[in-house]
Amino acid sequence: MQILWTYFEVFLRTDVPNPFVGDVALFLHLVPVMGALAVRPDLERDEPLAQMGALDFTLLLTWWLYLYLFVVIPWQYVWPNKELYGRSFDVLYFLEHAVFVGCATAVWLRSTGRWKIIYGNLLGAGLLYAFSSITAGVAIDLGRYYTGSIYDAPLVISFLWFAGVGLLGRRFASRRGLVKTSAGKRSGWVSGLAMVAILSLPVLAAWALYMSHAPSRVQNFRVLLTLTTMMLMGALLWIKQHGLDKQIARTNHELREDSYTDLLTGSKNRRFLTATIDADVRRVIHGYSAAENSFGKRNPDLVFYLIDCDYFKEVNDHYGHEAGDQLLVEIARQISSAIRHSDVLIRWGGDEFLVVSRYTNREEANILADRVLQAVGSEPLPLKGGRRLQCSCSVGWAVFPWFVREPEAVAYSEVLRLADCALYDAKKAGKNQAIGMLPTCEQSLPFLGSATAGKEARLTEQLAARAFTTLGPQAHEGDSAEAIVKAKGAAATQQV
Repeated sequence: MQILWTYFEVFLRTDVPNPFVGDVALFLHLVPVMGALAVRPDLERDEPLAQMGALDFTLLLTWWLYLYLFVVIPWQYVWPNKELYGRSFDVLYFLEHAVFVGCATAVWLRSTGRWKIIYGNLLGAGLLYAFSSITAGVAIDLGRYYTGSIYDAPLVISFLWFAGVGLLGRRFASRRGLVKTSAGKRSGWVSGLAMVAILSLPVLAAWALYMSHAPSRVQNFRVLLTLTTMMLMGALLWIKQHGLDKQIARTNHELREDSYTDLLTGSKNRRFLTATIDADVRRVIHGYSAAENSFGKRNPDLVFYLIDCDYFKEVNDHYGHEAGDQLLVEIARQISSAIRHSDVLIRWGGDEFLVVSRYTNREEANILADRVLQAVGSEPLPLKGGRRLQCSCSVGWAVFPWFVREPEAVAYSEVLRLADCALYDAKKAGKNQAIGMLPTCEQSLPFLGSATAGKEARLTEQLAARAFTTLGPQAHEGDSAEAIVKAKGAAATQQV
């Protein structure tokens, strides 16, 4: 605008016309400053919230432009009237400055520390600029303003003050004296103003139709302008709502994933098994119960692998719990590398893990057990400080359905108990091995009894299970969990 003003006065050597085409720039130049307040650099915001703030700012910019077109432009182009033009511009310009000063005051009151100094200076510069700018506008209407007049002095001071605010913020930032705070509830006022702006449109349209005494051409222009603006702001609001819906869906998904994830190892937790196992069980039972039967189908089974870290307590006692936690993370990583993408690794509790192998074949179940033994025990696992520890694990596994001709005869929870029995046998047999359980028949027999009968009878005997043993890799010489146990035993013997 200043370039146009200089062009008229210096090059054309004539007075600036009134109404002036550059007045719209004079009016709208405050909107980006309000946007700077809306950004609030003293508040921490994530990227999606920042995008929503940009849409809110666009809504506010559209509204201020609409107000200018609604209040001022009709007296410049639709029904030219110099007096009404100047009065309308002054009133709207005063309202804009009042809103800016009010927002700056609110931000200053809510800020803390050095940010309060920055916003305080911004408020002071805004007050001085509002006074000098409005005064200059009135002088223009009265024909008393010219470039270099007394009205320019406070304007120049306010410009310098605004520049000083930027330099002050840069100096504070270079000294690391600016501390950002959480946005919390304080970031919602811009959205509130945007909603007020949208709701004001039908009110202004009703005023233009039923209460305004303006010429019909002005009324028609204002109604058409309001309808167009409502369509534009409605589209912006739809874009904002669509973005909010996507953000809510993404947040809900992340929260659900977090609730199903073990914080230490990154594997799934028991809650995940509870939420998903029923669907897996129904799929398997349906496959075996279907008319075409699943005996000829490939990979119709579920296999549960319970994995326990050997000598984990001794590692905790010797190296500390931090090293034990790191070891669990490494073991989980090794198990994950050994299983398929369709399989699920679950932290079962303490140093135990559960692998639910989906879409698998019971005749090949020992292959995955061997891969897990090799992944955990074939090479020493790294710990902090460059130390590497030789580890091993014990595995117990069982298949579901237990009886292929009666897939619902034994619940998956009983199969899990059977896998736990197999794990106990593997630990008792010397650790560093896998023991799996498979049924000896395809359907239950009368003499087998119930899977829940008699505490004195072992579950393996009740279900007529046969065991398969898979040995783990040979331990390397050197620093190992088993060596720690042996060293402790030797020391205890010497003390005796």
